[in-house]
Amino acid sequence: MKTYCVTLVSDGGATRDVRVPSPTDVQAGDAARPLMSQGERILSITEVKGDGQPLDAAPPLSQAAEMASETPGMAAAPQPGAREGDAHG
Repeated sequence: MKTYCVTLVSDGGATRDVRVPSPTDVQAGDAARPLMSQGERILSITEVKGDGQPLDAAPPLSQAAEMASETPGMAAAPQPGAREGDAHG
């Protein structure tokens, strides 16, 4: 897990930095999203090497975790009320 500094900018032009753990820079934006106020947007995302500073957010969920209830693998999971042996295949 890497540490990223995500710089946020408000509609008025004020900036602030938040530090988040993330495996990738794209997911760092996802991790910063809950920390953003209305009207803020991401200005930049920069990896911070060797940083021992406290983090402002938890790591983002993986795409698989976010989509777990909607993925094709869920079709293979037993459904409530289904009887064993009723599966096609």
